[in-house]
Amino acid sequence: MIDRIPPSSDHTTASSGTPLDAVVFDRLMMDFAPFEAVPKLLVGVSGGADSMALALLAHEWCQARGGGILAVTIDHGLRAGAADEARWVGRELGKYDIDHVIRDWRGNKPAAAVQEHARNARYQMFDDLMREMGIFHLLVAHHADDQAETITMRTERGTTQLGLAGMSARRNLRHGRLLRPLLSIPKADLIATLNARGQAWVEDPSNRNEKFERVRVRRALKAGQASDIDETATATRRQNLEARIGQVLAAAVTLQDIGVAVWDPNALWGWGQDDDASRHLQLAETHALGQVVRTVGGAAYMPALDKLASALARFATDPASRISLGGCVLHGRKNRIYIYRELGRMDQNPVVIDTKSHPRPMSMRWDNRFEWRAEGMMIADVAGLSIGPLGLCDVFHTKSFRAALREIAPFIGNLPRAALASMPALYDKEALRSVGGLEVSELSDVLSAAGCAPPLGRGGNASGGRWQFAPQVPLWESGFKSSPKPDNLLA
Repeated sequence: MIDRIPPSSDHTTASSGTPLDAVVFDRLMMDFAPFEAVPKLLVGVSGGADSMALALLAHEWCQARGGGILAVTIDHGLRAGAADEARWVGRELGKYDIDHVIRDWRGNKPAAAVQEHARNARYQMFDDLMREMGIFHLLVAHHADDQAETITMRTERGTTQLGLAGMSARRNLRHGRLLRPLLSIPKADLIATLNARGQAWVEDPSNRNEKFERVRVRRALKAGQASDIDETATATRRQNLEARIGQVLAAAVTLQDIGVAVWDPNALWGWGQDDDASRHLQLAETHALGQVVRTVGGAAYMPALDKLASALARFATDPASRISLGGCVLHGRKNRIYIYRELGRMDQNPVVIDTKSHPRPMSMRWDNRFEWRAEGMMIADVAGLSIGPLGLCDVFHTKSFRAALREIAPFIGNLPRAALASMPALYDKEALRSVGGLEVSELSDVLSAAGCAPPLGRGGNASGGRWQFAPQVPLWESGFKSSPKPDNLLA
């Protein structure tokens, strides 16, 4: 049974709100300009008051410009009634001629940290749909009440300056950007918007379950137990820090398309001229290194700041150190720090490509960092192929192979051997077909020079598909966020 809230109900926050109109919403959207002349938006709609209001406002905003929205509801499969709610959302939005799709979170569900895993799965499905539909903008309905809850939770955990400012109004996903136009709008206004239109919404029972931290914090805030937090000040501090992080990344870090980063500590020489500047630079360096490790390792979060700071301090005294951190190796070599995936932290079993269940064009994500696409290959060519680290290949361990690699692809060939071993490779039985970061022609030359057969495909086509380094969180996601005004970007 759907827990549906009719309009003009006695909802606790409904009476104090002011409905949003087209003028107000346009001002909110223009903070994220420019958009296409005929905008197309993806809008996440759970059926709650905030997302239903966002869908209606975004639909009208797009219609006025000749565009439209695609509303998507994610059924996480975590509770009874969720599928009925998703279908209800589609019927309600259909009354406004809004296109709607439902995506299901399939597979085994986690026993712990359920909300975190569900959120990650939700954004992954959003991102996949953006690529599939060619839509660059995703709107989600986080509002001012959500922001206050987030800041309160992070404050209680003792988070950093970046975390204290709450959620970003904009984020970059792999295939587009996530926008939160309602971050400065209280939920009461969104409920009032629906009431003014006579539109119902649904309530998720989990929003009343106090086993979740956010629910407990929400009730405490309503009871007047919130801390006195200056959100604008925390946002300003974070924006200043993010600007510095961006400067560090731009000056000191080179990220290669083979998933290896090179950090040049000398590029920052002389940046900290006094004690305050030095402390600010050290904090920015620590965060920047964390972003690099997170990106190279394919992780959702960076390592703890104290571990990152310890790593930088160790390299300052011993530039040839080798440190394992966040699923990566930080390898000091020739006045540089090479950051690459740690082979021992990877699944080293080859993964056979399933030609039956994969979408077309066939693609496969590997180690949460690389994507392989079967471009230029027939299904018969793909059958039986597998993906695994290059270190599984016998020829990789020969001196002749590495010598040829240094000659034909110098940067890759001169990387630490452990970095090479963690590179992704496509295998046909035991033979190499392609390596991420190497053109097939380059790989053919390397193998030929090493006295091995070139990677000819079935039918004599030297094709190994196409590799792309595609980490869960791109390096430019953190440190390069921007906003036209602090009260809209508390991030």
